[in-house]
Amino acid sequence: MDLQAYAWATGSVVRAAVPGVLRDVQKESAGAVQAAASGRDELSHTEKPASGEGNNDTRLPLQAQGLVSLWAAAVQAAQAEGVLEEEEVDDELGPIAREIVRAAKNAGPGPPCDSIPEEEDGDEEACNTVVPVPGDTKTTSGYLALEVSIAEPIAVDSEPADASDVHAAEALVPAETAGEKDFLGLLTAWSDEAPASRFLQQARSEDRVSKSLRPKQPIETSMTGIRRQRPLKKTALDSIRARFPNSRAPTPPPSSTRWTRQDMEIYFGSDGLLQPRIEPQPTSKEALAAEMREATQASSLLGEMRMCLAEEKVSHAPSEYAAFCQHLLANSGDLRKLPVAEVAQVDRAKAAPEVLKVPLVIEIRRGWKMKSWGMSFWCYECGEAPCEALRRYPPRPKDRESSGRPICSKLDDFSKYVRVVADMDPQCVEDNYLAYPRFVCTWSPFGSVPKAQKLWEQDWNARRKLWAPPGLKDCSAKWFEPCCQRLGLDPMAELPLLDQLQLGPPGCVTRLHVENNSAHVWHTQIQGRRMFALLAPQEGANLNSHQEEDAQGLHEKNMSSPLDLFRPGQKHGKLHESRVHMVLLEPGETLVVPCGWWQCSVALETFTTLSRRFWNRSNRLGVIDQLASHVEAQGAGPAQRSRLASQLPELRELFRQDGFSSGDD
Repeated sequence: MDLQAYAWATGSVVRAAVPGVLRDVQKESAGAVQAAASGRDELSHTEKPASGEGNNDTRLPLQAQGLVSLWAAAVQAAQAEGVLEEEEVDDELGPIAREIVRAAKNAGPGPPCDSIPEEEDGDEEACNTVVPVPGDTKTTSGYLALEVSIAEPIAVDSEPADASDVHAAEALVPAETAGEKDFLGLLTAWSDEAPASRFLQQARSEDRVSKSLRPKQPIETSMTGIRRQRPLKKTALDSIRARFPNSRAPTPPPSSTRWTRQDMEIYFGSDGLLQPRIEPQPTSKEALAAEMREATQASSLLGEMRMCLAEEKVSHAPSEYAAFCQHLLANSGDLRKLPVAEVAQVDRAKAAPEVLKVPLVIEIRRGWKMKSWGMSFWCYECGEAPCEALRRYPPRPKDRESSGRPICSKLDDFSKYVRVVADMDPQCVEDNYLAYPRFVCTWSPFGSVPKAQKLWEQDWNARRKLWAPPGLKDCSAKWFEPCCQRLGLDPMAELPLLDQLQLGPPGCVTRLHVENNSAHVWHTQIQGRRMFALLAPQEGANLNSHQEEDAQGLHEKNMSSPLDLFRPGQKHGKLHESRVHMVLLEPGETLVVPCGWWQCSVALETFTTLSRRFWNRSNRLGVIDQLASHVEAQGAGPAQRSRLASQLPELRELFRQDGFSSGDD
C-alpha cells in the first residue's frame, strides 16, 4: 500500500493536485530507511540554510516509518507547493496524522538505532529515521517514535546502490497480495475516527473483508469455532516498552490482554492517546445466543419456524437437503457430478413443439412481461397477503410427520425470512439447518389478491398466451368450462389455481416427484437461478417409486420417490443406473416438463418461479382428476359428493371418446 492508495481512500485533493509530491516523499523516506538498514550514517535533521542566502525554506523532521506519517509529510509538502492553504491543512491531515505532526514538533531527540532492542519471534526491526520535509514551520530537534504501520512496509522504487542494500530493499517491498482493504483494516483497527472507516464498514456489510484483516498474532480456536487472541508475553511487552523510553503512556488497561503487538506499539508511541477499538470477547454461548437473537429480531417468522422444528422434535436436516450440502463439499460445488449413469443437457428451443415428448427449455423472448415480478415486486404489491411455507416440498399426504406442517404468514414476513437466511447461511452448511431452515413458499394469489387478479385477467384476455411460452398447446381452459358446469363449480375460480408462484432462499431442495393428475407443467424463472433434474417416466423402476391414492382411487395420484438425487450408495433403488437430464434455469427462461417425467430442483440463489399446470389431448383425462381432487380438498358435503360420484363416470367416458374436443385441439 502506498500514499496514492491512502490519498484515494481519504478522497484527498493532494492526490489530484500534486501527484509528484506523494512519490517524492515516499522515495525520500524509502531511501532513508535503506541507508539506515545498510549501516550508513543515520539521517537526522536537514541542515538549515545559511542566513542571508535568501532561502526561507525550512525542514520539519518527521518520523516516516508508518504510512500515516508519510501522509503527514505529503500534506506538508503540498502546503509548501501552494496547493493547500494553511486552514486546509488540518482537514487534509485527518485526526491521526494531525497527532503525528503535533508529536513531531514537541518530541525531543530519540535514541540511536543501535540502542533499540531486537524484536522477538523473528520480526525484523526497522530503525527510526528522520525524513526532511519542506514546510513553513520552525525547525525542531526531535523525532516521532510512533510507527503506525509495521505490517505495511514502504514500497521502494529505486534500485539498491550495492549488494549490501539488496536485503534491506527486499524487506521493504510489500507483498503482492497486499490490497487496499489491508490498509483500510489497519487504519480502522484502532480508531473510529480514521478517514477510511466508512470504506471498511461498507466492505464488512457486503461480507467482502479479506482474510488479511484478521489479527496477525497466533490465535486459538475453541470447539465452537470462536477465534481468540493470545495475550502477548512479558518479554515481548518489555521489548516494546523499551522502544519508547520517552513515552508518557500509563500502564496499559486490563483489556490490553487482547491487544496485538502493533496495538501496543501504537499505544506507547502516542503516549497512551490512541487505544485499539476492541469489543469484549463473547463466550461461545453468548455469541450463539446473540446471533440467534439478532436473526429472530430481523425476522419473526424465522423464530416461529424454529419453534415449529422444536415442537416437531426435528434434530437434523431433511435427507434431501443434507445430501445436497454433503455433495457441495465433496465435489467442490459441481452439481453435475451426480451418482448416476449419465447426465445429459436439456434441449433448448425458441418455441414449444405441438406434441410434448421430452423436456425443453424455451429461451427468453423479446418483450418478456414478467421480468420485474421478483420477490420485491410481490411484497410491494401484495405484502399483506397470506401465504403458506412448507419445510419439504412437495408434501406427501401419507407422510405428514416427515413433511412438517405448513406455516402461514404474510408475504412481507416471508421475504424478510428469505433475506436473513440468504445473508446468514449463503453457503448452505448442513449443521446450520436448525438455525436457518429452508422453507419454500407455494403461493397462488391470482384468484384472491386484487393486484394479481388484474395481471391474470390480462393473460386471460390474451387467450393465456402472455405468460405461456410460444407454440405451447394448452386446452385446459376449454375443457374446464363444461366440466365445471356439470360439477357445479366456477371455471373462473378454478383456472387461476393452476398458476402458482414458488419463492424461497438459496438451498431450497424439492423431492423427486411427478406432477399430480397427469399434468404437463412449465416453470418460468423470474428471479435467481434454479437447477432442475429430470428423469424419464420409465426410470420409475430405478427410483423405488410408489403411488398414493385416496380411498376411492378417484384422484390425487401422488407419485414420489424416497431416493435423494445427490446421495451416493443408496441401498434401495437403482439411481446409479439412471439417466438424468439437467438444466440451470436462468431468469427469463422457461422449462416445459411433459406429464409423467420425474423432477426435482435446487435453488442456487434467492428465487421466484412461476409455474402453470396444463392439459391437452395427450393427457386430457387428468382434467377430471384435477377437478375431483379440488372438490375433495374443499371438504365437499354429502350432496356435492353424491353429485361428483354420479358425474365422474360420464365425464370420463366423454373424454375417452373425445366428446369435448374439436379439430384444432
